[in-house]
Amino acid sequence: MLRQITIAALIVSTSGALAQSPTSHPNFETFDVATIKPAAPSPDGHTHINYPMGDRFSAANITLLALMQWAYNMPEKQILNGPSWLSSTRFDIQAESAPSDQAKHLTSEQGRDLKRRMLQALFADRFHLKLHQETRNLLAYDLVLAKGGSKLKPSHSNGRTVGRGRAYFNAEGLTTSLIAEELSQIAGRIVVDKTNLSGRYDLKLQWTPDDAPATNNSAPSFFTAVQEQLGLKLESAKEAVPVLVIDHIDLPTPN
Repeated sequence: MLRQITIAALIVSTSGALAQSPTSHPNFETFDVATIKPAAPSPDGHTHINYPMGDRFSAANITLLALMQWAYNMPEKQILNGPSWLSSTRFDIQAESAPSDQAKHLTSEQGRDLKRRMLQALFADRFHLKLHQETRNLLAYDLVLAKGGSKLKPSHSNGRTVGRGRAYFNAEGLTTSLIAEELSQIAGRIVVDKTNLSGRYDLKLQWTPDDAPATNNSAPSFFTAVQEQLGLKLESAKEAVPVLVIDHIDLPTPN
């Protein structure tokens, strides 16, 4: 099934996975009102996150696991011990707080980080989320340069977009660390960026799923496509990576 994600808000840097405890937040770092309800069926499978400058936040047709990825700066595959509904049940979320003089003077980056901390507080309040951070040795793939070097195209895009389906992955404006995070969703294992490439890139990747019948015009397998089309290679490895371990979580309390 096609999974299309609006990345303008979803993709984040990987620094500082855990913010301070919600109980230590000043008042302007929590939402005053939040509505959480099951998402209506979406014919296109699109997920959207919107956090405009100001005091509002919304997300549509999103799993809590995907939202936790955004809120904690942690790839989904490094969020462990969650119940099955965490990655399957989809929600629509609308949240708002009273205008704050402190929030008005934040930069866009500071405003984004504030919204992430506000979401963490919302998770603790409405989902009763408790978690802790560890480092664990996990099976992974190292993303390295293939023979002949990278075929990624330098990006001239002002934003970041991703389109990913069962047999394709297209993106604009991604760093190689973000490309590694997206490839991990396809490969089913954590992918660690070891390309040493800087900058932002555009890419188009097509492959034939393992369970799809091959034809004369078929694209290559996923791992071969990464090498031939991107000039990169996925090598099996075991890596010490930071993870978030869920100690407790419930379905959301009523609005």
